[in-house]
Amino acid sequence: MGRAAGTRTKLFVAEGDGCKAVCPIAERSYRGATDVFTPYGFSGFAGTGDLSQLPDAWRAFAQGQGYVAGYIMQHPLAMPGRLAGAWPEMSDAGRTLYRVDLTVGEEERLRALSSKKRAQRLRKWLEAASIETDQARLAEAFMRLYPDLMSRRGAASVYRFSDDILRDLVRLPDTVLVGVCDAAGEVTSVAQMGIAPACGEYLFVAARETSSGDGDGLLWLGLRALADRGAPACNLGGGITEGDGLSDFKRRLGGEPVPIPVLRQIFDAPRYQALCQSAGCDPDKTDFFPAYYR
Repeated sequence: MGRAAGTRTKLFVAEGDGCKAVCPIAERSYRGATDVFTPYGFSGFAGTGDLSQLPDAWRAFAQGQGYVAGYIMQHPLAMPGRLAGAWPEMSDAGRTLYRVDLTVGEEERLRALSSKKRAQRLRKWLEAASIETDQARLAEAFMRLYPDLMSRRGAASVYRFSDDILRDLVRLPDTVLVGVCDAAGEVTSVAQMGIAPACGEYLFVAARETSSGDGDGLLWLGLRALADRGAPACNLGGGITEGDGLSDFKRRLGGEPVPIPVLRQIFDAPRYQALCQSAGCDPDKTDFFPAYYR
């Protein structure tokens, strides 16, 4: 993912007696100063054991690296419980993801949809769909369909993956592809789902232009696949912007809104103040962080 975004991506690791924490991070530079942030595709800290010393270890690492500031978005469904409240700087990012409970049966999930009519349409779609499960065939279709979909949507460069990255994505462990075919037997849409103990993830979708009506059903197949593999929940993600049509789609599919916490930290206060002053911005503003990038 770092290759696609063109960022310097690293993995922070902190280990102690019977405990371990990791966090993917990316670096960027501004007027000779370096700050750290959550790279595309990753979401904050994860770990096991007693993590009470993690905040101090993280700050010591960041200051040792010479970082001026840090902006880490934390996956709320994967955050170790011991981290809740550990950082006074952690607050609501003003963004939302949508969670589907997979511990309940499919009928209960259908009843959680936004309307009975939507549930009826989905049932009919599932009965009529030509479902493809062959992973090799789905991988080939995903690699073929994804670039065209991104072009049609005018997607930003961070979402436009090279063939090598697409090949790596479909080979990732702990993932499953689901898809459907048209009447001629050609795969028309594919979704990739990730599987983890804390929750499953809705990762990517690739589809032909004429398969626009498959959205609900394709994602439902992904939820089925995760439930069959024991995932307790699925993170559908959020919208591109808060409250947009994509957010609404995930909410209507039964997604429960969950706020995304974010860790905003200043590691070198004098330098941060100087950078904000040179950029002509208020260093105390937190609606955009670090403020000097505004």
